[in-house]
Amino acid sequence: MFNRKLIFAACASALFTSQAYGQAAVWQVVAGEDGRVVASNLPSATNRSITDIFLGDAGAGQVGFRVSSPAASAGYWASKNGIFNRYTQTAVTGTLGPGRSGAESNHVFLDVYSEWGAVATDGQRVFAARASDPNATANASYGLWRWDGSRNTEAARTLSDGVYGPGLGAGWVFPNSSTFANARMMVGGNVLITSTTTSPTGASSGLIVRHVPGTGNIPCLRNGATEPALSPGLTAGDSFQSGWSFGNLAITPQGRVYGDFSATGSRDGIWEICNGAPRAIAVDDETGARGPGMGSAYFTDVYPPFPGVNGAVMFFSYFRTSPSSSGFGLFLHNGSSNQPLAYNDTAGLFGPNWAGSTWGTFDVESSGSGSLSTGGQYASFTASVNTPDSTARGLWRVRVGQRPELVALIGLTGQYAPEPGRTWASFGASAILSNGDIVLEARSDPGNTYALWLLENGNPTPRRILEPGQTVPLATTQGTVQATIASFDLNNGGAQYSRGSDGWIGADGTIMVVATLTNYGEAILTSRPSDRIFSYGFN
Repeated sequence: MFNRKLIFAACASALFTSQAYGQAAVWQVVAGEDGRVVASNLPSATNRSITDIFLGDAGAGQVGFRVSSPAASAGYWASKNGIFNRYTQTAVTGTLGPGRSGAESNHVFLDVYSEWGAVATDGQRVFAARASDPNATANASYGLWRWDGSRNTEAARTLSDGVYGPGLGAGWVFPNSSTFANARMMVGGNVLITSTTTSPTGASSGLIVRHVPGTGNIPCLRNGATEPALSPGLTAGDSFQSGWSFGNLAITPQGRVYGDFSATGSRDGIWEICNGAPRAIAVDDETGARGPGMGSAYFTDVYPPFPGVNGAVMFFSYFRTSPSSSGFGLFLHNGSSNQPLAYNDTAGLFGPNWAGSTWGTFDVESSGSGSLSTGGQYASFTASVNTPDSTARGLWRVRVGQRPELVALIGLTGQYAPEPGRTWASFGASAILSNGDIVLEARSDPGNTYALWLLENGNPTPRRILEPGQTVPLATTQGTVQATIASFDLNNGGAQYSRGSDGWIGADGTIMVVATLTNYGEAILTSRPSDRIFSYGFN
């Protein structure tokens, strides 16, 4: 993201194959804010305010957004079989309402909160709202709901210690606030919920629970808890410390959950949770199966997990090979132990593999943000490297069991440049897919030209797939027109679809971009320029 404007991606109508622009990329327009833009099942001829635009982490046409105006269309909408369907509305019962039963069957949504709409690979979605009897709003409660494709079902409710509560027993409740929880939708109607909980004595603690349809909410861990089912299990009587967020968590398409946590005793690492008791897979101050897999080396600061295929997890970490020698690198948990993928080793096997250079700085953050993206057996990241004469910055791809491979290098012509006579100037958003293809937002010189590129695995020639000035066919109420893309932008850093996070790209290679079209304002575009995906483990 070069200008701080959120961008995402979508799918559906009006096909376009570029000739002068966007080499061999097919783009579709699915919706727009201008009332002249035709969108399936959305009323036309009235301008719309559209926010919370996301593409599901699976891709697969799972586009969703929130309409805040006009009032007659207000609510969350989701694409299902290529048609947008509204699934929330205030002041109504039925399929768009809370779906409560019995004495609460007349309850309606009073508010549906923004910045929600996360979707699972099976199309189910989660959102937060406040609901009550319309004639007794003083008794309204906050909660989480899931949409299963046809109706809404409640998953969690504040101030309840029953089936919608934290699952810790009598007197344990979620706090009464519109922001009481964050949640991410999982397969099979499961919902991963992070929140705080209040004990019968009024004490507050952080909590992660898994909502299971037909069962209720099952606690996965609680900070301060020492019982084995909720604690780290590194030493007797240890407990998790507070301070996590969804930046620390990752969910696989199969519903496995991993998280980066700290524990008492100044311990740090990655655990699998919500599948029985927490299970550590990489922790500091240990060699062996939970260490780096480098002899006597041990981790000292483990970064958040990025799932790969078949139970694999990739992550960056600091490590020590001796009390006086430290390093930083990319590691893989292969299901039973850890091994390095990229670091400054003596033999150079895990190094940059370019011009005798060594790694300088990897562009990653302990919060889980940064340039790392994973897909199947592949990872990509940007980093600086040091040569005997200078420093350089580039983009690398690494496949499990192989050496890191330089893909693009800033400032140099030749093999790692975008096109003959041009150089990479800067990198923005990026994503690697399970076939090793990389989608890259970048600027190139001369001219500091902005574009979206596809760097195909095994093809040395990058492809421009979207850029300002390109035209797309736009279905309007007056007929199809050619609309010019004035601008678009993506969130900087590596895409996190492999962590179960919705955004601008999905695991099947679908890309969603929110672009400004000349004379038509913001519109949602989608494309799938990389169509060779399903090589490794995406179901």
